[in-house]
Parts: sequence; C-alpha cells; structure tokens
Amino acid sequence: MSFISSTLDSGLHRDFSDLLNTGKITEAEWLSKELSNLLGKPIYFSHFGEPHYPVQNFDAQTVFVHLNPGAGLGDTSTPEIFFKQKWNRDSFVQRHNLNNGSEVDDVLEAYKKRCKNYAHQRFIVNNEFDNFDFKQACFLLHWADSGIDLRNGDFKNRKIQQHNSVNVLNQKLQLELFPYGSNFIDTKSILKAFDRNPDLIRPYIENLLDLIALYPRKYVLFGSRIFQELFRAYHIKVKPLIEAESPEQKFIGLTKNSLAFSCLRLLWKQKSISAGIAHSFPRRDLTNAYEKMADYGKLCYHHFRDFTALHKQ
Repeated sequence: MSFISSTLDSGLHRDFSDLLNTGKITEAEWLSKELSNLLGKPIYFSHFGEPHYPVQNFDAQTVFVHLNPGAGLGDTSTPEIFFKQKWNRDSFVQRHNLNNGSEVDDVLEAYKKRCKNYAHQRFIVNNEFDNFDFKQACFLLHWADSGIDLRNGDFKNRKIQQHNSVNVLNQKLQLELFPYGSNFIDTKSILKAFDRNPDLIRPYIENLLDLIALYPRKYVLFGSRIFQELFRAYHIKVKPLIEAESPEQKFIGLTKNSLAFSCLRLLWKQKSISAGIAHSFPRRDLTNAYEKMADYGKLCYHHFRDFTALHKQ
C-alpha cells in the first residue's frame, strides 16, 4: 500500500492543490505544452477539469486501462487562445460548491466520496445511461470469475443496463494512462512523442504498471492498440519489459471490418503480468452494438485464456 499512499496520493494532492489555489493543474498544462512543442502541433489536456485518479478497488481482480478520460476543454481554436484562458480559484470553488475557506484535504475527501458514489448516483438515482461504461460491461460479460457481477440478457432492458453499468464501475479497477481529460488525442502523435522523447511519457507508463502490480490480477486489459505499441517502444528505448507476445488475433464476421486482440506478458519489478490488448475497443462501429461487443469480448477472453495457459510459470 506504500505506493498508494505516496505516489498516487501525491499526484492527487498536487493537482487538487493547483485547482484550489489557481484554478488550473500545472502538470496538465506543462504536459500539453511539452507535447505540443515536441510535435509541432497542439496536444491538449484539460488543466482546469478534475483529473481522474482511482480511489477504490485497488485489489480488484479485473483491471481495465484506457488512454485518458474525455473532457470539455474550452476554446481550442488556437494554441494561443487555449493556453491563455484564465482558470482561477473562484471558478473552481463555484463549480464545486465549495467555501472560500476550503482546504485541499476537504476537497480531496469530497472527490473520493463523489467517485465512490458516482455510479449509483448516476445510473440508479438519476436514471442516466453512459454508452462507454455499458460498452465495457458488455465486453467483460463473458470473462469468467472477473469479480464483476454482470447480468446477461436483453441489453435494452433498463434494469440490466443499470445493474451492469453500476457494477462495471464499482467492481473493477479502472485506470487511465494520462489522468487528464481531452476531447480527442491522436494516438499516433503520442507514439511519435514517445519515440522522440521517452522520458516525457515514461513516468505515466511506470505509474500505471506500479498500480497494476500492487496485487495479483485475474485480468489486465488495455482498451486501445496504442498500449501494445507503447510497451514495445518502452521495451526497446527504456528497458526490457516484454517476456512474451502473441500475434495479433483478427476476428472476422462480427462486423464489416475485422476486430483485433493480442496478448502480452510483461515483467515489471520481478512480477509477471499477463495483459490483453483490445485493439478494436474504441471502434466506431461497436459504439452501440452491445451484442457484438459482448461477442467480441467473448472471443478475446478465449484468446487470453489460451495465451495465459501457454505461458504459465
């Protein structure tokens, strides 16, 4: 638990201190500018919206990792306008109904409480629906013993949608490579940035692997092809990381275009981590196709199961 109390909490404390004192996150602003300068094109991370840090389920059986959360960014018409926007303490205080005398520890406690109650409040109390979260539930439906209580049946049934949406958030560990939101991030640009300056992105990869390696996991899944490319680049440019790798598995027939999945076995701080890379998870033609997403997840599960059986220690 030392990592949680030091690295993770220090990031939370740093970013929320920035938001409370200045209205913007220095780290997110710095990362945006460094990437933009390195690539010669704007890369924007939200430096005024709340970051996404995990606050529960650190020992979850299933881990699902995404690139970063979505978020509104304000005016992104030009880099000059974006970076010159003023985000101050008063706007942060008003946005979160805080008192002017609020301390950062109070803000952090409120954030952690809000995160823990988020799924129930949104999907049960407010009766809302989130396509992305339900898509995760459908993908994970057939992963045996995942530690997530998911119901099969009519995916249009409101009770099933609510049950699965709440549990897929409350019973797995969801991580983001970058904790800062964006409207869109060009994955090819992130890979290019890593190639040009690995040290800019390396700490985010290492923090992610530290969190994953805290506990034994049943399933570690990454929701984009970019992770396979990043791990390969890290393996070559920083230090050896990949112990074993499966060829990309293509599934034909579910959708007009083939779907893809692959597996890696990573060695991180003397611990082996079997990981699945869901290359097609972000695909647009799977956005609302919940039955197809469940079928895709089932095929991925069988491929992952065969890979882990082959590479048992």
